[in-house]
Amino acid sequence: MSQHAHHHDDDHDHDHYFIPFALIFVFAVVEAVGSWYTGSLALLSDAGHMFSDVAALGLAWLAGVIAKKPHVKRHKSGISYAELAVSIVNAASMLLVIVFVIYEAVERFKTPHQVQGLGLTVIATLGLIVNIIVAKQLHHQAQHHGESLNNRAAFLHVVGDLLGSIAAVAAGVVIYFTGWMPIDPILSLFISLLLLAFTLNLVRDIWQTLHGQPKTEQTSGLAT
Repeated sequence: MSQHAHHHDDDHDHDHYFIPFALIFVFAVVEAVGSWYTGSLALLSDAGHMFSDVAALGLAWLAGVIAKKPHVKRHKSGISYAELAVSIVNAASMLLVIVFVIYEAVERFKTPHQVQGLGLTVIATLGLIVNIIVAKQLHHQAQHHGESLNNRAAFLHVVGDLLGSIAAVAAGVVIYFTGWMPIDPILSLFISLLLLAFTLNLVRDIWQTLHGQPKTEQTSGLAT
């Protein structure tokens, strides 16, 4: 491969991570402000997922760059230690976000909050569009540049956002038309438990990689 072609590939990979990074960062701020304005836990949890995505995508891009450098240290499985470390950090950060949202959902059941259904629906719908764009971009990255724990860990965060946005839209619609406030923490709790299953699946694959066991990406619920 020529130096020009290699440089072009690096730029291409940079774009695949930078564009999702920029989109999610901007909208994470929008959702954080929106969650304060509407009082929605679903929107706050989605904003939390998005902020964790900002770190996840930034680390994934950095690990990808490091992994392409010559003489980089690699685990016996073939994955670079940088990518492996980033996958672990991203899985751990997702677990922290899940624990926080579950705790907040339980608190909301004890002390219900008023939520503005219309504002929640509008902001969450915009967030859903952003997440679909980002998920499509990362899926394209995996298809054309190879699936890896690094890509899957980053994609897991985006899937979390996508599910969170769907839950927030549903909560907003229900609250707007019925005024039933418990739907906000109920959907937040449901999405968090679903994400927990995905995250534990990724943790299992990281564990198997660390111990030199065969990859099981085909069995992962995130492998698409």
